[in-house]
Amino acid sequence: MGMTLWIHTLEGRDMSTDSEDHTLMYRHSDDLDSLCDKLGVAKISSFFDSTDLEICMRGDDDETGEDPEIDSETENPYGIDDMVWFDAAAGLATFQTLRASIAENELPNLNEENKTWLLEELDDCITKLKGPSERGGQFNLPIIM
Repeated sequence: MGMTLWIHTLEGRDMSTDSEDHTLMYRHSDDLDSLCDKLGVAKISSFFDSTDLEICMRGDDDETGEDPEIDSETENPYGIDDMVWFDAAAGLATFQTLRASIAENELPNLNEENKTWLLEELDDCITKLKGPSERGGQFNLPIIM
């Protein structure tokens, strides 16, 4: 079973629920974290939210054997307040710094094709965080199984 990251933004109680997969960001998160340390920005893994993963690992039903209730705000079996959120401006700074560095240098263990895809994943995150960052919003990178 493959793991990936999505990106969700939150402004007030308005949460984005659509996202592209960011599989290379997840797969190379250790290397990206090392690069973040070198560049002096927050590690990409510091923005991970494991709420969805933990719910999936528990199974589809609760102790009663019935399907869990779906939250109307998130469209998931957990709510906004169950998730972990981070400052969108901090995330934007990390993604912009990583993107610039990876575009200039090759990340270890990353071929040219994957480098292009990783840059596209980072571009997607940058695009999604610009508005929320300007408006004091939050975001997270949920780990999806």
